[in-house]
Amino acid sequence: QARIVVMDEATAAIDHETDQNLQRVIRTEFASSTVLTIAHRLDTVLDADRIIVFDQGRLAQCDIPAALIDAGAGIFFELCHEGGYLDKVVSSQSVE
Repeated sequence: QARIVVMDEATAAIDHETDQNLQRVIRTEFASSTVLTIAHRLDTVLDADRIIVFDQGRLAQCDIPAALIDAGAGIFFELCHEGGYLDKVVSSQSVE
C-alpha cells in the first residue's frame, strides 16, 4: 500500500453524499498512509489532522483545524465562518 497518497480535487465533481462516502473509505483504507488532500470544498478537509492554507501561492496558515478556528481570524477561520462550518470544526476536533 502507498505510504503517501495525493488527492488533487478528487471529489470536486461529485455530490456531497458521495464525497462523504468516499472520504470515509479513504480514511479507512489509507489509515496507515499520509493522505495529502488538495480541495476547495471545506467539508472535504474539516476533519484532517492538519490544514495548510495557501493564499496567492504562498503559505498563509498551517495548524490543526481547531487551532485555526480558535485563532478567531485568518483565511481558514473566515472561510469556515462564511460557509457555516465553525461548529463542525470545533465538534469534530473535540471528539478526538
